[in-house]
Amino acid sequence: MMRISLLTLSLLLLSSNLQARWGLPSFKERRKLHPLQLRPYQVKRYADHGKVDVISAQGKRARGLYITPFWLKRVGVEQTIRLLRRAHLDAVVLDIKDDYGHVLWRSKTALSAKVQWPIISDPKRMLRRFHEAGIYVIARLVAFKDSKLPFARPDLSMRLTYKPQRLFWAKEGWLDHYSPEVRDYLIDLALEWQAFGADEIQLDYIRFPKGRTGKYGLWLHQKNDKRTRAKLIADFLDRLDRALKLPLSVDVFGLTTLVDGDPRGLGQTLEQMAKHVEAISPMMYANGMTGYFKGNRLTENIYAILQCGLWRARQKTPQIVLRPYLQSYPDNVPFFGPKFIIKQVEAVERGGSDGFLFWNSSMKNRVLVQGLQTMGKKRLTAFGSDPKQHRRQRPPKWCKAPGTGNVFDPVPKKKKKRRSVRQHDRTLP
Repeated sequence: MMRISLLTLSLLLLSSNLQARWGLPSFKERRKLHPLQLRPYQVKRYADHGKVDVISAQGKRARGLYITPFWLKRVGVEQTIRLLRRAHLDAVVLDIKDDYGHVLWRSKTALSAKVQWPIISDPKRMLRRFHEAGIYVIARLVAFKDSKLPFARPDLSMRLTYKPQRLFWAKEGWLDHYSPEVRDYLIDLALEWQAFGADEIQLDYIRFPKGRTGKYGLWLHQKNDKRTRAKLIADFLDRLDRALKLPLSVDVFGLTTLVDGDPRGLGQTLEQMAKHVEAISPMMYANGMTGYFKGNRLTENIYAILQCGLWRARQKTPQIVLRPYLQSYPDNVPFFGPKFIIKQVEAVERGGSDGFLFWNSSMKNRVLVQGLQTMGKKRLTAFGSDPKQHRRQRPPKWCKAPGTGNVFDPVPKKKKKRRSVRQHDRTLP
């Protein structure tokens, strides 16, 4: 008889509890077979409000912090405002559809009925209180990554190429990017928060899954759609932008700032996306850049990489608002502390950033507050006020200008020229 250790049993129970708490699919649910038939759907028609949405001066130079749904539910709006004031921040990023696919209020959108987790009981009242405190509110909407809706509506999910009756699952689920019903679903959710009074809609996971998606991913709604992934994403942003009257922003991988085009096939190309949004937030997390360092160990050269990325993004998108996400958690940063917070802010300002946002899903913000308090309110309020700073403080020479190649591509080795041997130099037999 096989024995199960107490630790193993505890982990299994913990995993089951977490799945039950967050409503995540079980192993049996993930392996369940689903039919391949698609439901008929009539694409919605939205009013066209044009592509130009004016972002306020505060929104353009917003200094903000991402707040998790768990924190918001536990401590409420007032304590969130106090945290922002202590850190001299004037913006907050709130989930409205989270990383798991939960819709976090009682939405009237029919497709959300089975995936709601209404921890935000009164969105209008919450937004009104933030605005009274002078806080700019960014509503974060996780787009195509979704571990809930695929199990309520399997016909809207990505599938596995080699087993198309199985849903795509790579630690999380994904919706079908080509489905018009999925795209209308995201637009409807955004329109509700426009009506509530949000200052801006921010799309995250506005991309295809990373990795070998061409080999393992199947999109039942793709049919004869031959658009590139970048064009598909750009077309969706165009439609959403026209349907909204308020500013639209997107989160993108920090890698997009250090490469040309879309070499990983994620559908994220800064130049194309910038035509349809008012702001872009490259996720410039040091934690994800260890591969650029010897032995995967970060050094303080990370600040030059942050400056390089923003400097390149500024040249790619000269008219767009750049507000990078920065790291306020210690993962993979041996010198993590208040100084790390300060130097990140200074680096992206040198690169041409208009504002900045900080991310720490653990909500342990003591180090962040210490760093920003050291900088002081006057210094932070002046952030982004010099639009020409990035021209005076160019990053190191290894930081290639956009269009001249990816920053960390290996340098091709020069072939040594063989010295021609003259006839009289040869050894005679």
